[in-house]
Amino acid sequence: MAATPARWRDQQGLKVALTVLFGVMIAASVLLAVALANRIALVRDLRAGHFDDVLTRAQDADDFVNASSSIFVLTQLVIVVLFIIWMFRAAKNNEALGRMGPRFSPGWSIGSWFIPLANFVIPVLIMQDLWRGSERETPRGASTWRTAAGSALVGFWWAAWLLSIVRFAYSGSGLHGSGSLDDIQNSNTVALVGVIAAGLAAILALVVVRALSGRQLDCLRAQRWEYEAGSPAS
Repeated sequence: MAATPARWRDQQGLKVALTVLFGVMIAASVLLAVALANRIALVRDLRAGHFDDVLTRAQDADDFVNASSSIFVLTQLVIVVLFIIWMFRAAKNNEALGRMGPRFSPGWSIGSWFIPLANFVIPVLIMQDLWRGSERETPRGASTWRTAAGSALVGFWWAAWLLSIVRFAYSGSGLHGSGSLDDIQNSNTVALVGVIAAGLAAILALVVVRALSGRQLDCLRAQRWEYEAGSPAS
């Protein structure tokens, strides 16, 4: 018995939601970067011997970072959930477009994110395959889709996301902690680099989501046009 063709999954609502959330993430990244930069500047003032109203300034700096971090983390958590759902639907749409024999089944677009170390590699391989599968010039059912060119855009997004992980080296070293001023400045500087990278990753992810969703829809329309014209590709 022939396998039932994969059902096309509409992505419009998810694309809009992710577009909005990535915009919020970019703003949250800017806010947190400003907060961290403010705390680094205060540490430099302390090292230079400027102790005017130091306790109040330190508390304000820590409160600014903590509030900004809360917004940043909450937004990121919501994005993670919706992005994984979007990625799974995109993988199912890859099947609906007749792209058979992928390196990873659609289930991996969910599971790969939760496997230590593998989650640094497999998700981007899946995304590149989704990009290859959305090439409208590739005939439906043809195996050549797997050898199509990948996307530099996807590669840049993934590189920025990996760089953003350095923020986890920041352990919440506030000005009221027990660390030295050098430790506080270094940890906050590392965190600042990670947050800037996270903002860049959010920008690139926004472009990737919109571009890949659009490519898949264009591919679907091309296949429907071929079928309606009386020359189906498969």
